[in-house]
Amino acid sequence: MRIIGIERIFPITADDHYLFKAIANESDAIFFPSTIEHRDAGQSSIRYADNYEGNALAAMIKPGHVEFRYHKQFSDNRVRKIAVELLSHPALAFAATFSVTYQNRLLVVGGEVCDTRE
Repeated sequence: MRIIGIERIFPITADDHYLFKAIANESDAIFFPSTIEHRDAGQSSIRYADNYEGNALAAMIKPGHVEFRYHKQFSDNRVRKIAVELLSHPALAFAATFSVTYQNRLLVVGGEVCDTRE
């Protein structure tokens, strides 16, 4: 997985109450400040758009937690696989123990898969 923009985010992770955003799919993840809209952060290989357009999920990241927003093209299992790959990426070592939710369902905790039912 190609990780884009994480170097811009590292400085804010020192704060106890940080918040930043990402868009992600199986091949790419782009990280950016919370002041930028998800739909404005894409590149040619990865794009999030309103009304379930685009090929990427939107995410909000805060200490200890990644929340993926619903996208009708992404099943729980698909999101779970993306989350596990993200949390295991060396560039995201600071997030290795985070919990990951999708539609308020806990999918991953600390890189370990939770309930695998759809």
